[in-house]
Amino acid sequence: MRIKGVISYDGSNFFGFQKQPGRPTIQGKIEEALNRIGIDSPILYGGRTDRGVHGLNQVVAFDIPLHWERRLEKMRKILNFHLHPAIYFKQLTPAPPDFHPSYWAIKRGYRYIFTYRFSPFTANYTLYTPTPLPLSLLNRASQLLIGVHDFRHFAKTGTPVGSYRREIFQARFYPISTGAVFQIEGSGFLRGQVRLIVAFLLEIARGKLTLSHLKRQLEGIGVYHRLPAPPNGLYLHRIWYPLDKFK
Repeated sequence: MRIKGVISYDGSNFFGFQKQPGRPTIQGKIEEALNRIGIDSPILYGGRTDRGVHGLNQVVAFDIPLHWERRLEKMRKILNFHLHPAIYFKQLTPAPPDFHPSYWAIKRGYRYIFTYRFSPFTANYTLYTPTPLPLSLLNRASQLLIGVHDFRHFAKTGTPVGSYRREIFQARFYPISTGAVFQIEGSGFLRGQVRLIVAFLLEIARGKLTLSHLKRQLEGIGVYHRLPAPPNGLYLHRIWYPLDKFK
């Protein structure tokens, strides 16, 4: 029986989501917890986050023996006991037998959190910017991202993909009491894409690059900045699926 799980996690002390030999990862930790209760199933996941990146509503899937079918809430509590405190299962629900969290996804959303007040207690979860961000300018820049673009110059090198074209549905900055949040939603994202976009936008905020530079890099006319923003402020916020698939 296939199960869909929604999890949140603190990525600070992990080498990303995907399992790596000899290194602590989110996937590896979950599979260890499943093995403790006699479930030997690989974890499928909706988005691969890098080292230090966090998850608010990451989606995973795995197969369970039928005797667990009516005990999903008990399973959730047991898994959370073994995964505490860095990983937390928010829910476990039955899914279609062919459900795949990545292939079925129709939209993904990320958030990047900035703070104007430094604290060592939030340093792993926000990016400190001592000067308040020019949100009006950054929202004008963010509008250039919306639509279908070739993001080859906003992706980590060395990862082969079938296409660099992705559609961005929404990209905006909004203020919060301690700083600001950048929210972006799209059909899918390349490795490092959000962090590279955030870093470029920060260069615009600092006056080192302009909206014209962003437009030209999106169009492949020039490459002006390819260093990613730090991972600690980034969160996989949500993954959307077609509702009719789960009827």
